[in-house]
Amino acid sequence: MNDTGNNKNAKNDDLEVESTLTKQTTGSMVSYGMADLLWQLFTGIYGGLFFLFWEVVVKLDIWIITLAYTIFAIWNIVNDPFFGYLADRPRKFWSRLGKRYPWFVIGGIPTMLFLAAIFSPPNLDPVDAAWIYFAWILISTCLYELFYTITNLNHVALYPDKFRLDSDRRKSGFWRMFLGILGTAIGFIVPPLLIDEKDASSFTSMAWIFVIINLVVFAASIPGHRESRYLKERYVKEQETKKSVSFFQALKIVVTHKNFMVVILVFLMDGIIGASLTASVQYVALYILDGEPGDSILILAPFILAVVVSLVPWYLISQKMKNNRKMFILGVLLNTVGLLPFMLVQNTLGFIIAALILGIGGGAFRMGSHPVLADAIDEAVVDSGKHIEGSFMGVYTFFIRFSLIAQGLIFAITHTLTQFDPLASSQSELAKFGIRMHTALIPMILTLVALVVFILVHDLKAEKTRIIKERLKELNL
Repeated sequence: MNDTGNNKNAKNDDLEVESTLTKQTTGSMVSYGMADLLWQLFTGIYGGLFFLFWEVVVKLDIWIITLAYTIFAIWNIVNDPFFGYLADRPRKFWSRLGKRYPWFVIGGIPTMLFLAAIFSPPNLDPVDAAWIYFAWILISTCLYELFYTITNLNHVALYPDKFRLDSDRRKSGFWRMFLGILGTAIGFIVPPLLIDEKDASSFTSMAWIFVIINLVVFAASIPGHRESRYLKERYVKEQETKKSVSFFQALKIVVTHKNFMVVILVFLMDGIIGASLTASVQYVALYILDGEPGDSILILAPFILAVVVSLVPWYLISQKMKNNRKMFILGVLLNTVGLLPFMLVQNTLGFIIAALILGIGGGAFRMGSHPVLADAIDEAVVDSGKHIEGSFMGVYTFFIRFSLIAQGLIFAITHTLTQFDPLASSQSELAKFGIRMHTALIPMILTLVALVVFILVHDLKAEKTRIIKERLKELNL
């Protein structure tokens, strides 16, 4: 069937589904998307400053940091699918409070407090008290991740259920991306302005200031996560008519769906891009541009500006294209190739231009990512006949967390091989090349390989997604 026919069928399918499901309001979409703003605040603080704080400010040995970071990431790998499964287990409170909403609320505040604790260690000698610091990192990061998983997993798992129509998914995706970029702007630009790389206490003050900011954002996100009466009634009906599945049954259902898993592969590699770029930008500001941590704004601001400005054009293109798979491929390609200029530029102006190029690609990727993930989940729900989105998102997070291990190892190995010296105010040309490698080159190569695999394996094209939506309706799912 040609694309025109596919588009007509997609429109008709939306109209049919809309006759039984209520379209979501813009206010609900914005409130839901406030959580994405919150996650980016967390990412800006944790992802952007963790390695800088512990390696350069506290001056703890990089391999001790990496050991704690790796154990923490392994803990993530274990707890994510388990809590996804736990959230899908039938509960009596579903009919009254909802399936996702209570978990979302429970995890929010502890996440903020333990994030602040990561940057609030006692003032000790980094050599004599190295293993005390190791324990501090391990405990605080694992507790932070525990509650982050509880709240974030249920936020993401709610998405395919809450936004059933393709038009709603694209529109809500736009608001999620817009608010996420706003969170990126605040989370990556403001914290470096509040810190001094020579004063560990400035990091502590910054973290607790953001606890207050995060509380306000979290409160604004709560209304958008309340589930409708329709969803609550469906949850209750599913409890009555469907047998619960064991953890390993749910895990098997998830990992045997190739389209879901290949989407996760690309997300994993993009996660390495995000983690590496986030943690690298402060090193670029300090050692390549010979500036201060706050100078990272010269890279981050144009990147964020380009993403924000490009979101509306990419949204309009995605709505006109009406092909989630094509939009995703385009976004991944532009977002990945956009890293190449970071290997070539030599001065502040060059990094500004590189950031603008990357931001345009970043806007395309962000616009295509959520719909293609929701499509893959829809297919798996039809095949299994079960709504176990929590298990899907648990496995999703399970694999995405490997990006943390990869990023930590990339940093440790690169810094060791290129002889990075955290005690020195300037670095050798070899060490600077190492910074460029973990900023751009290594993540770019990994993601391009994943994109090729996606193109060869993923087959959820427009016609197939239309059929899946029809089956969801027939199965009352």
